[in-house]
Amino acid sequence: MRNYRTGMQWAAAALLWMGGASLVWAFPFGPPAGVTPAPGDQPGVACTRCHRGTALNGGGGSVKVAFPGGLVYTPGQAQTLTITVTDAAAVVFGFEMTARLESGPSTQQAGSFTAGQNQRVVCSNNQPMPAGGCADNGLEWIEHTLPSPTNTIQVQWTPPATASGNIHIYVAANAANGDETPGNDHIYGAGYVLIPAAPSSATPATISSVVNGASGAPTIETCSMVTIYGSNFATTTATWNGAITGGVYPTTLAGATVSIDGKPAALAFVSPTQINALAPLGMAPGPVSVSVGNANGWSAAVMAQVAEESPAFFTYSQGQNRYIAGLVAISGTPVTYQYLAPQGLLDPSLTARAAKPGDIVLLYGTGFGPTAPQINPELVLANPVPLAHRGNGPTAPVIHITIGGQEAQVQFAGMIAAGVYQFNVVVPQVANGDQAVVATTLGGVSPTQQVYIPVQQ
Repeated sequence: MRNYRTGMQWAAAALLWMGGASLVWAFPFGPPAGVTPAPGDQPGVACTRCHRGTALNGGGGSVKVAFPGGLVYTPGQAQTLTITVTDAAAVVFGFEMTARLESGPSTQQAGSFTAGQNQRVVCSNNQPMPAGGCADNGLEWIEHTLPSPTNTIQVQWTPPATASGNIHIYVAANAANGDETPGNDHIYGAGYVLIPAAPSSATPATISSVVNGASGAPTIETCSMVTIYGSNFATTTATWNGAITGGVYPTTLAGATVSIDGKPAALAFVSPTQINALAPLGMAPGPVSVSVGNANGWSAAVMAQVAEESPAFFTYSQGQNRYIAGLVAISGTPVTYQYLAPQGLLDPSLTARAAKPGDIVLLYGTGFGPTAPQINPELVLANPVPLAHRGNGPTAPVIHITIGGQEAQVQFAGMIAAGVYQFNVVVPQVANGDQAVVATTLGGVSPTQQVYIPVQQ
């Protein structure tokens, strides 16, 4: 079995702040504190009472932050950060930004902000920061005091005086269309990870390839599992088990962090030569840059190819056959499950069996297309989310799956954990033996793998 943290282990944010066209003017002196994607603010929560019908990062634009020295910081050396909000319909813009230490992203401030023209720095009590700093919990946010007529906003930030590990910069932006209503403005959020500047003698990581986290194919998809191979990523091995805090996946493990398309990626597994990550939101089809950072600095960027759909099944391997990682539902109250695999393929401590026609099997993969609603891969998924119908009608199939050349009934198709898709499929009347499984997405894309499930009457 490939070391993805296996298919079965895989199976095992941004906030919309209150400030649309009318609400930007309703908060002429700045929005409330704590409305960025930072943990401890309200990551992944949409302020639908203020922006009805506005989906996070769904307005066709984006918010990005440019850092003068790249994604690094020198202790005590001030930086001017440039926020750029891209939105074709917007005429005025607002923002809020905060900086947090990796060691305590919901509770520990990283450095300090200096307010520029039409800006202020506020504390968690929504009051302007006094000369001595925020006394309550030390957290601070910089924000507009008047909406900006331009989509480019500069912010001055000074890192901590000493190297303090990785630092996260979080920003939320409002692109208002000027119609004085809260229903048609666009809200965007983004986060970045800055690492301390490394000594010039340090040897940074090297990336050899970036591939689909299930199949090894050369394309990836937003919100999908991605595997990065290379060297010098870390000095030890770590998983996100125990590192998930406040429902937010870690973006640093074993001292390593990953930037994909300029955004930090949630990390599931890190070793010296391999990283498994979740591709961030908002990646358009085409080439994107990927870099790995650690105490030795950032690796040279490599390009990965993003596709609208990059479907693949998590698999076991045996000879020339590749078996899909899955489960068989066993009738009873409650329903129990066994691994779907030939005898002898898995560890003897695991109960495995072939499927029979009529059985319901649960098959796992990644990259099978958008869900409804779209999930945020930075956040732990609370409930399963189905695949999106994408305009083909609420009763039409969202995916076609055949087993042994026979159309199979798909009872559920969707994401059950960030990046992990599950398909509940009824096995049709097929012969005994290894039966090929072919899935075809709404976009007409099928996995490049030849994959099978075992069937035995």
